[in-house]
Amino acid sequence: MNNLRMPIFKILSAVLLAMAACVFLLTATACIPRSVIQKQSEASAEYFVGRDGFPVLFGNGVNAIQDNYSDTVLCNIIYCIDPAHPFTSAVRAGYVGTGSAGEGYLAAVRGEQEVDTEYGRYWHGTMVLLRPLLTVMPIQWIRVLFGTAGTLIQLMLIAALWRNDRRAAAVCYGAAFLLVHPWMFFVSLEYGTAFLTASAAELFFWLRLKDRPDESLMPFFAVVGVVTFFADFLTTETMTFTLPMFLLILWRSGHGLQKGGSVRENCVSVVKNGSCWLFGYAAMFLLKLLFLLMVAGGRVAASSLEEGMFRIGGVVREANFSTAAEVGAAERLSGAIWHNLACLFPTQTGKMEAAGAWIPSLLILGIGLAAVYLLHDRIDWERFAPLWLLALIPYLRFLALSNHAYIHFFITYRAQMVSLAVFLLFVYENGVIQLITKRGGKKR
Repeated sequence: MNNLRMPIFKILSAVLLAMAACVFLLTATACIPRSVIQKQSEASAEYFVGRDGFPVLFGNGVNAIQDNYSDTVLCNIIYCIDPAHPFTSAVRAGYVGTGSAGEGYLAAVRGEQEVDTEYGRYWHGTMVLLRPLLTVMPIQWIRVLFGTAGTLIQLMLIAALWRNDRRAAAVCYGAAFLLVHPWMFFVSLEYGTAFLTASAAELFFWLRLKDRPDESLMPFFAVVGVVTFFADFLTTETMTFTLPMFLLILWRSGHGLQKGGSVRENCVSVVKNGSCWLFGYAAMFLLKLLFLLMVAGGRVAASSLEEGMFRIGGVVREANFSTAAEVGAAERLSGAIWHNLACLFPTQTGKMEAAGAWIPSLLILGIGLAAVYLLHDRIDWERFAPLWLLALIPYLRFLALSNHAYIHFFITYRAQMVSLAVFLLFVYENGVIQLITKRGGKKR
């Protein structure tokens, strides 16, 4: 019993400390005077005015859609925080919502209109970084900074895998990174926040925790869950668990404390650490809801909760206008999957067809599995069973929040990075490698 109490105590303590730190930083940065961010906020607002909310940057592909709208609203909220009431104004997340997103933001920074809209469920913890950064640079450069930081960390991790004799994993992981179009992280904060959080968690894990047992890692994943909800809410939030866990399984397969562990032991590790991440994520959700209840009252809190829950199974339509026909439950669930698969291919904007996503996806999956079946000697289930659990998580998330995944697929599809990495590594390690070893190559 005492052995069980100690990990639980550490997890609870870590979650409480992480939540306290998040709230402190949110309140502290909200105290920055508006006058200090005035110049860069005006430059940012002028940048957004006249720009499309969701322009296509390259060709006409759905994976090249830039999200200016969300970034504009976020910057608008950041500017409208009242330093005289930092906590309450940050929780209320008020902004000027008149006209287009850019016009409302510009009206706010020019003092032409007061706050008229509240978005309490939205207060991204990225305000902790963005408000200080807006003292020295406009949104365009902040986007580049976020994208650069995340990309550099990923390159460092790929290099670390290579140096530690995980060359196949390094190549597959790098290929998966490219397949989710990382250049888009440089042009939208909405795309890059969860990715940057995941990258930071991976780096910390690799430098400090990769040789630790699960009992030491569970508080870490719980804290990552807290920070994820605080920083991001809903985009590609599962990356902050799946990518560090992917590295953990790779490391343990040859170096760590559970070398030679059974399939059950390795799968249990995924479940235990994943449960801790989910606990931290849920705890921050409940704290945020409690703050909104305290600051704005029951009606606003209930409305925000209802809007959030709508993302689970709310109505979706065939087109983006209110008179369009509703989509049935089965079509919504399947669309939540294939809309995200479609973004991995050169799918064009406009009316997408399910066959354009299912056929190439199933064809590639079939070719890969056929190669493994025909070429494999022995499948390393000790490593790949838990990896396949990770690979399924994005799709379970798409189904669980089918409304969100169906509509915002051009954001959420990047969560499949871990699925791509696992599939490529599985085919190489259990299929392609057999051709190489038969020709005298060395297995990596």
